[in-house]
Amino acid sequence: MLLVARSTKLGAGADTARKHRARRLKLCGCHANVIDGTYRLGIMTYRYLRAFLVVGLGLLLVSCSITRVKWRVKWDKSKEEGKAAFMSAPLEATADRPPNVIILLADDLGPYEVSAYGVEHISTPNIDQIGKEGVVFEEGYATAPTCAPARSGLMTGRVQNRYGFETQVMEFYPSNYVEYISGRWLVDTGEFKVKAKPSFPSAWQVHKQGTPPTEIMLSEILKKYDYSTALIGKWHLGVHRDQVPMARGFDYQYGFYGAFSLYAPKKNWSGIINHEHDSFSAQHQWKTGRKEQAAMMRNQKEIYEERYLTFAFRDEMMKYMEDHKDEPFFIYGAFSAPHVPFQAPVEYYCQYPHVEDENKRVYYSMISALDDAIGDIHQKIKDLGIENDTIIWFLSDNGGASYTHATDNGPLKLGKLTQFEGGVRVPFMMKWKGHVPAGIRYKYPVSSTDIYATSVAAAGGVLPNDRTYDGVDLVPYLTGKNKARPHQTLFWRADHIWAMRDGDYKLILSTRDGWAELHNLITDQSEEVNLKEQMPELFEKLQKEHKTWQDEQLKVKPMWPRIMDKRFHAEDGNEYYFPA
Repeated sequence: MLLVARSTKLGAGADTARKHRARRLKLCGCHANVIDGTYRLGIMTYRYLRAFLVVGLGLLLVSCSITRVKWRVKWDKSKEEGKAAFMSAPLEATADRPPNVIILLADDLGPYEVSAYGVEHISTPNIDQIGKEGVVFEEGYATAPTCAPARSGLMTGRVQNRYGFETQVMEFYPSNYVEYISGRWLVDTGEFKVKAKPSFPSAWQVHKQGTPPTEIMLSEILKKYDYSTALIGKWHLGVHRDQVPMARGFDYQYGFYGAFSLYAPKKNWSGIINHEHDSFSAQHQWKTGRKEQAAMMRNQKEIYEERYLTFAFRDEMMKYMEDHKDEPFFIYGAFSAPHVPFQAPVEYYCQYPHVEDENKRVYYSMISALDDAIGDIHQKIKDLGIENDTIIWFLSDNGGASYTHATDNGPLKLGKLTQFEGGVRVPFMMKWKGHVPAGIRYKYPVSSTDIYATSVAAAGGVLPNDRTYDGVDLVPYLTGKNKARPHQTLFWRADHIWAMRDGDYKLILSTRDGWAELHNLITDQSEEVNLKEQMPELFEKLQKEHKTWQDEQLKVKPMWPRIMDKRFHAEDGNEYYFPA
């Protein structure tokens, strides 16, 4: 009995012990689960917090605008009043019929792509003929190494910096830090680098970029003198309602408003050979096609055009001449060739079977098509019997675009976008039969601003006296009445780049990047020998002259910023960045 009772008691004690042990293990297990759950909760909280911070930072960067009031475009009201007074002033009567004025402007064509300047890799007999029957300017200069600023200087007769047209007009800017950071560090932009600080104009201010309506364009002043006026070709001087061609003194407009357009209605078009470049800007051009500012327009209405663009411009110019042959007319014939995108008619492409480089072959074909178009226009002037009554100008807006690897700027350093000779030296010719001797090769530097002053003087007009003009009437210099240089000094500025030519010497420097060069262009037109250390007095003198010019002549600050700089590698091993 006792044994049984004791055994029963011991069994009960063992059960109790097992229960206690199980309870302890259960409690320990619960504690472990609590610790594990707390850890997992901490990890999840960290991840959510991190995601929240990333999203929050992204929203902050997106919502944090980088548009600035400082870039609000303001037009000079005093110049507006001066323009109104000049345009409404009565004219002095004249019995003489003023000459027609025709400007034939190429786009990105360097002097060493024109055979009149001694090259053999390409022949441009029709362009050359204008020089043979008139004047070839050995050292013709544009007011800028980029399309829009240079065209503005040409059409106003004033270096465009005077009214704040410092760099290329822009279609859009980054609006927040995400877009800015992406463009600067994440997107592959090749040789183009975002260098500007995150401070840009708002979208509605971008729309006002271009030549201010307070400026008096050549079309406006000639219209005052009863000229019929036409813009045929590329505009690139503003899309605001006060800046489009029909608001700037033109009676007729045909072409496109922006920087480029396809030469055919579509990228792939019968009879057209394309060459595509890999750069992000080239891809943007192909993608845009003929939309937006690349759309074809006639008198402010969008149209469809099937003709190869160079020939369409030629046809429109010839028709306008025929329609207005009995009255003074002004044609601003602004070709887009040979600007990218590269498209050429197949019959011209077939003229260059010996050129193995496909890029250059299409490029040369475009130049030959342009040359033939100019030849047709020149012949039309003769056929209409108005040769003695017509001034013909031929030039390019800036130097050849060396970054396409198609152009050949010969001995000149670099090309478009740079203020070296390859960027601002252009092919430049003039013909005025019976008034300017034929066969002249003029050696002194001339400027595209001279076209304005010469044309107004030929029309019997006078320049407004409320503003400074940079051009001069070239006729006295070409006829020998004036033996001096038309220009002792020429100035350029684009953001951090300063340049000037004084006599035979050229100064060029970057205030941001700290480099500076001095060259003798008579002995060193390739700008390879830097004389800064050898001629410190001259260097300091020219630098001070440039600063004085800016302080005294450039009263208006740049009206908008650029976004990018283009990196260039010169043959001398130096690397440069220029505003793009």
